[in-house]
Amino acid sequence: MTYADVEEVIDTHYDHVNSGMARLMRLLNVGVEQSSDGAYVEDHQGVRYLDCGGYCVFLLGRRHPRILQAAYAQLENVALGSRLLVNRQQGEAAKALASIAPPGLRYVWLANSGAEAVEAAIKLAKLNGRTRFVAMEGGFHGKTLGALSLTHSPKYREPFLPLLPDVTFVPFGDAAALATAIGDNGATTAVVMEPLQSEAGVVIPPPGYLRDVEHICRQHGALLVMDEISTGLGRTGAWWYCQEEDVTPDILLCGKALSGGLVPVSALLCTPALYEAFNSEPLVHTSTFAGSPLVSAVVKATIDTLCDLDAPTRARRLGDRIVNGLLAIQQRWQFPFVTAVRGRGLLIAIAFSDDAFAGEFLLEMVAQHVLISHSLNAHAIARLTPPLILSDTEISFLLAAVESALTAIHKRYFETEGQRS
Repeated sequence: MTYADVEEVIDTHYDHVNSGMARLMRLLNVGVEQSSDGAYVEDHQGVRYLDCGGYCVFLLGRRHPRILQAAYAQLENVALGSRLLVNRQQGEAAKALASIAPPGLRYVWLANSGAEAVEAAIKLAKLNGRTRFVAMEGGFHGKTLGALSLTHSPKYREPFLPLLPDVTFVPFGDAAALATAIGDNGATTAVVMEPLQSEAGVVIPPPGYLRDVEHICRQHGALLVMDEISTGLGRTGAWWYCQEEDVTPDILLCGKALSGGLVPVSALLCTPALYEAFNSEPLVHTSTFAGSPLVSAVVKATIDTLCDLDAPTRARRLGDRIVNGLLAIQQRWQFPFVTAVRGRGLLIAIAFSDDAFAGEFLLEMVAQHVLISHSLNAHAIARLTPPLILSDTEISFLLAAVESALTAIHKRYFETEGQRS
């Protein structure tokens, strides 16, 4: 692919996809994604990038052979279901997901995106008499209208106001504020939260907070919905981050890693009592493409693979190595523009003193042939979301790339000409 070919690709985006994003592509001067495999993505020039981005999707890397085999086998038979004959694969996927869920969450509704799972949770809560919602400051639950009503960022909310009524936001980590917001209205309230806020920059709750949240909800009779779309399925070092404090929500949402890095999918998991509203009226909430045989086969293969790899243990071990390596780099250099390094498992944040430094860090990492993610609700925080399949050599490469990227920024802004020479 020549330079002219790349320009033609971007022109197509400019004319038919999104002109603003096309301008950003030109500004970033990045290549065209050509192929992917394992922990790597390759561009049109054959340059390989270690993929530590992807917004928590690629926990098993790209094109994992076991996931591909399941997808190919299903494509040979039925990809999309008739919606009339029995979908065997959907039942198998739901059973597999329920088998690793917190106790009591037996029913599974497969969706196509994280936001769609949040919408299903909102509707199920309403069917169970919940007309008020409490969400968290800094929380991110998606950008469809219902999900956006629970997403805190004014940047995404304000153009679409008014959204759903009766939504209250409280500070994440403040159990007393949550109790006050619920008040005497627990029977009509659903609390929707991420147990660890990913898009806010990997904000980790204080010890005991999640346990307190569950206790408050039970005490007041409020529903508890845990959005583990980014944090679930082992990424943070536990199958579900809420289990770090033995919390079992009424509704659990997952996605991202559930895809096996291959298909769009998410899921709602729920207790039988709450799910009865869907069971008794099975057509009250449906989606044409949700739970297709192809997607379901991939979900089943993904869960089996994560179980065989003991994903939580592996994520915890690899994540500790990476975080400790990043902390050692910061201790060695004392970069004045780096304000924090934190993480749980393979969900890791580097916080900067300004949005601009986070943006430059992302570009420097691309120059070092490593892909990372920014944070939608915290632009001064870059996130590393590496796959479980990283080797020791690849972890060393990642840490060296981070050190090179940070030192390049330091030289650019914090060293005089004399110091550089």
